[in-house]
Amino acid sequence: QLALQDTGGLQILVNLLDTGEERCMTGSLKLLRELCQSVQMRQTVVDLGGLQHMVMILDSGVQQLKALAAVAIANAAQFRRARRTVRKHNGIKKLVKMLSCVSNSASLKEDQEKDGEVAYYGVLALWSLSKSSKNKKEIYKAGGIPLLGRLLRSPNGNMLIP
Repeated sequence: QLALQDTGGLQILVNLLDTGEERCMTGSLKLLRELCQSVQMRQTVVDLGGLQHMVMILDSGVQQLKALAAVAIANAAQFRRARRTVRKHNGIKKLVKMLSCVSNSASLKEDQEKDGEVAYYGVLALWSLSKSSKNKKEIYKAGGIPLLGRLLRSPNGNMLIP
């Protein structure tokens, strides 16, 4: 991991998020998702502007990209500056919006299952971000509380445990 950072590989991964090419972004997010589990790596990703790119990806129409970005945000948002960065770039509103696409019906189609997976990762990211009282207020303002309550009543048991 440190070799990746020292050789500029981390900067390349962050830059790939801005390409608009789905395959490049997917590969980069998969790597960043894992790298952000390390304290030093997550701080470097934030320093390089990676979180801003991840928040922008939450607007993507591609469900897989949204899910990967949400997981990477959840892993990266373990320290104050990262949580603040996500809030300042409207990431909380975008994550709450991801929750609204889940249906309450017991019979889930394939598309609904993907929406449920995206919502699950959105919940995971919101959980990481909720360590800040300002972020909790932002989640409330964005309408996240009723949506989280609806997910608790969802027939999908995976939603209950982030």
